[in-house]
Amino acid sequence: MSIFNKQGVEFTNPVCVPVDPNFEPTYSYRFPTLVGQKVVEKWARKVRPIRDLTGVLRGCNLKRYQDYMVEYGDVKAGHYTYWFLDSRHATMFALIVSTMKQTTNPKNPKFDICCPNCNTTFNPDLITWR
Repeated sequence: MSIFNKQGVEFTNPVCVPVDPNFEPTYSYRFPTLVGQKVVEKWARKVRPIRDLTGVLRGCNLKRYQDYMVEYGDVKAGHYTYWFLDSRHATMFALIVSTMKQTTNPKNPKFDICCPNCNTTFNPDLITWR
């Protein structure tokens, strides 16, 4: 089994990654299209890749649609499939995935604010930003 990109390149080395139940694996968006003389709004669905794993692949200098592709199976399967062009990249990725845990990125990250003069740490919840 394999998958093809738009240029017709075949990706034949799959690595399956389980889906985190706290994370939505796909997203929908709308776009206008011309049907006859009318502009009609249609909907499409795309795969939302795992952010941590995308960062790892970028760090390895791999590019999506050129070196790897991401596919999300049906809901019953419950896993992503990362397809690689090179089997060595697939092996490296499988080793990395086996040791990593998926994390969700918080919407409002909290940072400790430290005074450069007295090295006092302030609670960001007590600060009123204007």
